[in-house]
Amino acid sequence: KYKRGIPTKPNRTKTSTASDSVLTNEKTAEWIVNYFNDMSGILLDPCAGKDAFYKHFPNEMRMRCEIKDGLDFFNWDDNNKVEWIITNPPYSIYDLFLLKSFTVANNVVFFVPIAKAFKSNKVQNMVSDYGGLKEIVYMGGGSKHGFAFGFPVGCLYYKKGYKGECKITNAIELKINL
Repeated sequence: KYKRGIPTKPNRTKTSTASDSVLTNEKTAEWIVNYFNDMSGILLDPCAGKDAFYKHFPNEMRMRCEIKDGLDFFNWDDNNKVEWIITNPPYSIYDLFLLKSFTVANNVVFFVPIAKAFKSNKVQNMVSDYGGLKEIVYMGGGSKHGFAFGFPVGCLYYKKGYKGECKITNAIELKINL
């Protein structure tokens, strides 16, 4: 007889956990920043880690937060708007992080397991209220990018006020060299 395992419980603490520290390798981060090369205005990496994304942003328009450095993104002033957020967010508080990102940026790019885009109706409603999912960039399995899992990962590009179709780009076919 099949026995169900204990279902995972959502993180209701509203704070990230130690398992959220999944660092993006530098080659992947550089490729992502170069892919979204039409960026202008201020760019923010709200969970900079070891600055994999941040160090590839143009110097004159980059900002960062990193909770381990005492710079908590949730303390970011919502009136201090930025044009772009590019990051690998904490997975256990994904919904909260996405909502906060939507309050401060016109363009949000999250490098995450692609399933995060469709994880709940709550997320779909937040995205609809913000604008829309403009593009999904599929980048293969997570282990290819140094993650401890093989789930399909990629960039979810959300744009404020966007109401068009979602483009799906297969970065593997673009022959990315990571």
